[in-house]
Amino acid sequence: MSLGFRLLGNVEVVRGEEPQPIGPAGPRAILVALLLEAGQPVSLDDLVVRVWGDEAPGSARGMVHSYFTRLRTALAGEHQIVRRGHGYVLDVEPDHVDVQRFRRLIWLARRSADAEEQVGFYDEALDLWRGEPFAGLDSPWLREFRTALRAEREEVLLARTDLQLELGRHAQVLPTLTSRAEHHPYDERLAGQLMVALHRTGRQADALRHFQKVKTLLAEELGVDPGPALRAVYQAILRDETTVDDHLSRPGPADDDPGLPPPVPRQLPAPPRAFTGRDRELSALADAPVSVIVGPGGVGKTCLALRWAHDHAGRYPDGQLFVDLRGFAPSGDRVPPETAVRAFLSALGVKPAAVPQDLAAMSGLYRSLVADKRLLVVIDNALDADQVTPLLPGTPQCPVVVTSRNRLTTLVSSHHADLISLDVLDGAAARQLLVSRLGPSRTAAEPAAVTRLADACGGLPLALSIVVGRAQEHPEFALTALADELVDSGSTLNALEIGTDLGIRAVLRTSLAALAGEPAELFTLLGLVPGPDISLDAAASLAGRTYAATRTALRVLERASLVQQHEPGRFRLHDLVRAYARELAQLSRDNEQITSALHRLTCFYLHTLVHAVTLADAGRPPITPVPLPAGCTPVPLRDGTEAKRWVNTEAENIGAVRFVATAREWHKIVWQLAWGSSSLYATQGDAHQAIGIWRDGLAAAQILGDRGSECLAHRVIAQALTRTGRHEEAVQHVEVALTIAEELGDVSQRVLSLNAWSEISVRAGRIAEAVELSTEAWQLATGLPPAIRAWVGNHLAWALQLENQHEKALEISENTLALADEARMNNIRPAILDTLGTIHLGLGNLDRAIAYLEEALALFGDEMFSIPDTLLTLGAAYEKLGRHDLAVKSLRQAVDLYHQQHREHDGRQARRALDELLRETA
Repeated sequence: MSLGFRLLGNVEVVRGEEPQPIGPAGPRAILVALLLEAGQPVSLDDLVVRVWGDEAPGSARGMVHSYFTRLRTALAGEHQIVRRGHGYVLDVEPDHVDVQRFRRLIWLARRSADAEEQVGFYDEALDLWRGEPFAGLDSPWLREFRTALRAEREEVLLARTDLQLELGRHAQVLPTLTSRAEHHPYDERLAGQLMVALHRTGRQADALRHFQKVKTLLAEELGVDPGPALRAVYQAILRDETTVDDHLSRPGPADDDPGLPPPVPRQLPAPPRAFTGRDRELSALADAPVSVIVGPGGVGKTCLALRWAHDHAGRYPDGQLFVDLRGFAPSGDRVPPETAVRAFLSALGVKPAAVPQDLAAMSGLYRSLVADKRLLVVIDNALDADQVTPLLPGTPQCPVVVTSRNRLTTLVSSHHADLISLDVLDGAAARQLLVSRLGPSRTAAEPAAVTRLADACGGLPLALSIVVGRAQEHPEFALTALADELVDSGSTLNALEIGTDLGIRAVLRTSLAALAGEPAELFTLLGLVPGPDISLDAAASLAGRTYAATRTALRVLERASLVQQHEPGRFRLHDLVRAYARELAQLSRDNEQITSALHRLTCFYLHTLVHAVTLADAGRPPITPVPLPAGCTPVPLRDGTEAKRWVNTEAENIGAVRFVATAREWHKIVWQLAWGSSSLYATQGDAHQAIGIWRDGLAAAQILGDRGSECLAHRVIAQALTRTGRHEEAVQHVEVALTIAEELGDVSQRVLSLNAWSEISVRAGRIAEAVELSTEAWQLATGLPPAIRAWVGNHLAWALQLENQHEKALEISENTLALADEARMNNIRPAILDTLGTIHLGLGNLDRAIAYLEEALALFGDEMFSIPDTLLTLGAAYEKLGRHDLAVKSLRQAVDLYHQQHREHDGRQARRALDELLRETA
């Protein structure tokens, strides 16, 4: 009997129901930290933080290894703790861990269409809970994860109650609902459920009284009114409607991502390690729907916002959103509002293809999603109100905290924001910060030095933090000596230009002077980074150093508070620190050194991106990226899943180095970055992004005089244009592509250009022309690689079935599937299955058609663009089979996806089919 792992209560390892000994709190905490990652590697440093937080003893790393030994003994060789990549993994099947099984059951419930089955899954999930998660263990990280799990359990209870009410079990759930409503008086969804149950049991007056009770509580305690969903329940009860529960707010169906329920965003960075003073400002933040914290750089605006946000996160069960707009980044690489809103929508579970292109439409979708939620939004480092306004939720139930160096008076006047001006810490608070970070014993021994350090830093929290890092790095140094050095250095240095005379430059220079060799060199280079942050792998390539040497240097810089590790393995610099590092780079390095560092960094992203695309899109003709410069080491991605994860994480940085490559006229790199980036946007249904990227790629290819690359660019632009309905413009590009291919005598490019032209013809409704073009491409493709023949054959079969040549189309499509299987082209397989399903629908083989189409839907994955087309065909098959319920469901999904992808020109047929079917079944 295999081992099971219980974390939802006391931490236990069990065989059957028999607990196995696993030792004291330390090994248990390590076990939890590994099990909660579901097979993802956890670095040694992260394990230390997760077990001890900021109070880690000096021997913590050694203790972790001793805990590994205890755990390996306790697990009796059945499960291994192994080194993988940059961290450690415990090899356990997810279903053997109760937290992972809990989440898997939630996902299964939300995928089910049967209410009884859903209740069964939810009951099984709730039965896994035996008490507080990881009871008896405590650290900031564990507390945060515990809070998230409690919120997930609460959502399950609410969803289960919705189903029980739907099944008519109002009397059964009423006692539990009454008790839970007393313990969660601010939860409007719970209040609505209780009102429905009371109404259903004949207690209409009690239901209405409960609404008034909640309304009064919200007004007096939070200064807000009940949301639209609760008000709708109230109105329905007033009208004595029998379907009052239709007004309850329920989560939508689960998406196709396995294993996890729809996301509750928890985006807040870690709270500040030491926080003193600011009591007045903390109180002021509690009183306004929108608060703007203003003050000079380094004064602690972000720390104040995060301290308040973490202290009050429990009041916002629907999550917390965070974005750093980088309004004052020295490189000027600010986050556009469109990018920020898109990131918020992604965090709320919206697929990329469903995100509108227009900023106003994006903001409208965002506000609609959060209208009935209690959500906290933190917007950091804003330049002006234009950056912020699209991110405002528009409801007082979702408070917003903004930080900026500017006063953002437009927000104050137009959105009634409260302005909170932040100044430097006074002498007492500055000294208290030093005491809290350096320890009372060390500071009590040199009180005069503490005062001198606080005065030299001018009360600026950033400067104080850097001084603390220096002192902690050298515990043998007397604080008096550190104060002498800082004051002497500061006498000849100007303050960094932040609007106050605070000597931050002196603090940075003395801190950096204490770091010898590689850490100081790496710090200077980090000022050149164009994106918002940098991974350990990328930093190694930037510096041209080994991974181990770079990791050591980053640890030294982090201990000195010169860099922040805001996520495991990812680093960033405060804007002021970054500006200083960039200044040093310009002063201490010649243009050739700077160019080499940026070239290594750009090539790191390019080579890893090309490898990622090759893994994720196995049938795509590969390219050979520019030669890898010495000292540059791309990430050794293992499979398509890891490749997609890397690209999603590094998307902003890839975009940033594209601008670097363009500015430095590295034209071949610009083109190759376009090649790598565009397929990702295409598969997500974001043709608009693909057009923009490839226009840059086309310009680069034309400058290079690379006709082959120019041909490819024209062809891809044409395909993206036709997917946005711009068919005639697409024809202009594909004609150029075909002309170049013929000029070069490149059969592959000619075949692919003809194939692209055929796609344009199909979308423009010129079917005979499409068949002619695809037939020519198919004949020319003889002898070409299977990957190309499979793409061309599939499109020819599709065009033939549109012309009702089903038998011929079937023969070619079956041959194409064999070609794809031979070449192991799993990425094209769903498209071929979709074609086969459509052909069998035309032949009247309805069962086979549905089987092929359903298999295609299951395999499409991230290929969002193709899904609504397949749903439209599946709806037609179900209708012919007489399954009108399933036909309506498929057609509605198709209509919604076409609308979300802004493909109204493609969605009209689905809309007509749905309307006609609804009329027939009315």
